Amino acid sequence: MATLTDFFDSVLPGTPGWVDSTVAALVGSLIVFTVVLSIGGLFTFAFRRIFARMGRRQGPNRVGPAGILQFVADGIKLISKEDIRPAKADRLAWGLAVYVAVTFTVLAWAPLPWSDQIFFSNVGTGVLFILAASAIAPLAEMMAGWGSNNKYSLFGGVRAAALDVSYEIPLIFAVASVILMVGTLDTQSIVTSQAGLWFIVPQIVGFVIFFITGLAKAGLVPTDLAESESELVAGFTTEYSGMRFGFFFVVIFSNVFFLAALITMLYLGGWQAPFGTLVPVLQGFLGPFTGVFWFLTKALLMCFVIFWIWTTLPRVRVDTYLNVAWKVMLPISILNFVGTAVLVKLGVVG
Repeated sequence: MATLTDFFDSVLPGTPGWVDSTVAALVGSLIVFTVVLSIGGLFTFAFRRIFARMGRRQGPNRVGPAGILQFVADGIKLISKEDIRPAKADRLAWGLAVYVAVTFTVLAWAPLPWSDQIFFSNVGTGVLFILAASAIAPLAEMMAGWGSNNKYSLFGGVRAAALDVSYEIPLIFAVASVILMVGTLDTQSIVTSQAGLWFIVPQIVGFVIFFITGLAKAGLVPTDLAESESELVAGFTTEYSGMRFGFFFVVIFSNVFFLAALITMLYLGGWQAPFGTLVPVLQGFLGPFTGVFWFLTKALLMCFVIFWIWTTLPRVRVDTYLNVAWKVMLPISILNFVGTAVLVKLGVVG
């Protein structure tokens, strides 16, 4: 399987191996960074069009064909705005929050398997890496809330911490149930293990838990309680302007696709074609890009479902949602994990 390191080794013959590896790592990082921010930008447009259609409006339609370049215009506008820092803000926490948010969001994308041949990083502990990186990302919201020296921002940061701690645990139990069935943390192995049966069937309870907790982790409506503009102005982003605010905004929308991609990988067969080997024509009609097609198709369908929920459900109260995490999600996720362990031990699944 060819890698970027192999490519640069052929392009730059005679150079030391560490040079090829370093150049490959830098180029790969730039590609991931570009993909994440591009998807985040495009999704700002997609969400506004979907939101408008469901509200019997047109949405963005002036900049570019069908308004598709609206996100570019928004980016230019944000770049041109003045970067203002509150006089009494904690400069270190306030300044680093944006970089923490973007860096760990991008890192969490690295082990995602786009196909059997296309991925950014094929580490053996890919699932653990994703969980670790995504667990650090909400730290940016707490840093932004504390560093802004603003009560609304602080409330948003505290809510982010509460949601993260509360919903991280049932989410991990849901993922652990899948790992029990597969016996590995490798993302590619999880996808290939679903060749005969997608895990959404034996893990339907885990799927529901993961979906609900994933919405909370990503900070999406109806659980965007860390931002909650109807209560906290703009939450932890209140004191940010220009591209600092823009990066936070793009991270939120890139998390929509990230959540959908995780659901696709863990429960919907990843890059595997529907119906397994029953319909051979679906297995390779686009050659080496067939896997990418099916991965993107499933992920984008899940993105639409997430946007659908975003546009239709009202925001929940923070105390209600925390009660759901500890009194409903956590017990059910533990029972699902124990039940999966028993079935794996008996040889029923896995």
